[in-house]
Amino acid sequence: MVPSQTRTIRGFSLLELLVAMSLLVSAVTAVSVLMRVNYDTWIDHRSDSLRHEAAVGVLRHMVRQIRQCQEVSAISAAGDSSGSLTVLMPNGSSVIWDHTGTNVYYGPTTADQLLGNHITALSLVGYEQDGVTQTTDPSAVQCIRITVTYALPQRSVATRSLKSHAWVRAF
Repeated sequence: MVPSQTRTIRGFSLLELLVAMSLLVSAVTAVSVLMRVNYDTWIDHRSDSLRHEAAVGVLRHMVRQIRQCQEVSAISAAGDSSGSLTVLMPNGSSVIWDHTGTNVYYGPTTADQLLGNHITALSLVGYEQDGVTQTTDPSAVQCIRITVTYALPQRSVATRSLKSHAWVRAF
């Protein structure tokens, strides 16, 4: 009698290959979705951070310059969200800030240098020497409340505001 020969099957069956490919595609899809969500979150955070830094930079620059000035030459009305300010420095030069559109410009004699962008509002309120009484008379302004407002890029209704007070040096 001839012994029966058994065939050895090598390799994977079609069903095994389909199951392995399905698992691999599922894993790659899950990882790519997770990476995309994390990337979008990072981009949103970076945009928020850049706009916040621009607003802080505008506020810090204005406060430092106002603290060094001799007097206020011109200030916009308290309710004006597109404010402008002109101050006289100790060396006799004028410094001007102006909010136009979503940018704040700065410069001596004319505000033509970009100081900060994505700023939706710049409000300036002048106060007399008591620090409580509001005034728009430049000669009576001894303290200025500066409010810088910016919008968050991905949230159309979300805004943030930064405020500071700066006393005029001559006071």
